[in-house]
Amino acid sequence: MTETQGNRYTLEVLDNGVVSFRHAQTGEILHGSVGPEKEATELYIDASGLGKCGKSEVVVFDVGTGCGAQLMALLDFLKISQSIQEIHVYSFDLEKEGLRAALEARKQFASVERNHLFLEKALLESSFTWKCGENKNFHWNFIGGDFRETIRSLLEKEPQLRADFIFYDFFSPASHPWLWTFDLFENLHAYCKETTHLVTYSSATCVKAALVAAGWFVGTTIPSGKKAQSIFAAGSRGEVAHLLPIKFISTFSLSHKPFCEAETSESQIEIRKRLLAHTQFKES
Repeated sequence: MTETQGNRYTLEVLDNGVVSFRHAQTGEILHGSVGPEKEATELYIDASGLGKCGKSEVVVFDVGTGCGAQLMALLDFLKISQSIQEIHVYSFDLEKEGLRAALEARKQFASVERNHLFLEKALLESSFTWKCGENKNFHWNFIGGDFRETIRSLLEKEPQLRADFIFYDFFSPASHPWLWTFDLFENLHAYCKETTHLVTYSSATCVKAALVAAGWFVGTTIPSGKKAQSIFAAGSRGEVAHLLPIKFISTFSLSHKPFCEAETSESQIEIRKRLLAHTQFKES
């Protein structure tokens, strides 16, 4: 797939009976073997710590909106949350074809069926507020286009913007390596606070290394449809329950793929240098 091509999706019934989406151009199955609703709830809502943050208002970056699984989970979460009253969601994707596919398949997914009116509006508008019960507001902003450009331009428009939670759910590093690079994670770090949590389904060594090099404190959380644990990162050491141990340096050095394929020779040198110098691997 070329970097400028749009996205198309088809429904896929997996061998275990789970219904998900297949990315038509690459053949990649979205959300692995667990399906969109289970991954969105267990990994991005629960494992991110969203329900335990204790805030009444949060900002969420929905990076790689795809077919809207995280959006649906966030809407359902806000409806039942005892503490959060306002969620500001910034959804990043090339376009809205995934949301269109989800709406067309609404009968296959209970979360989409519950929230289909939101999706209908989302296909027509890119910035609006959705009521989720009395005194609860879901503020949605769709940031369409190449993420390498939009993540920088948003900061120019809103220099004070900071994210409480980042759900990083782009296509895999294998099929879309340009969306998993050190410079992108460094750009994301500009929106980071000490208490910011970033969660992604990936468990790749190259992604962990790029995140650490970009300034994040990186650890692991629950696996998502695979044996390896997914990645959890934060703006400070104390926010990560299961930090990568110092032996990760050896894992990185011995890895057959320590860098994402899209990394330049200059960024590879920088990653290696910053990884070795990061305070995460120093005695606390």
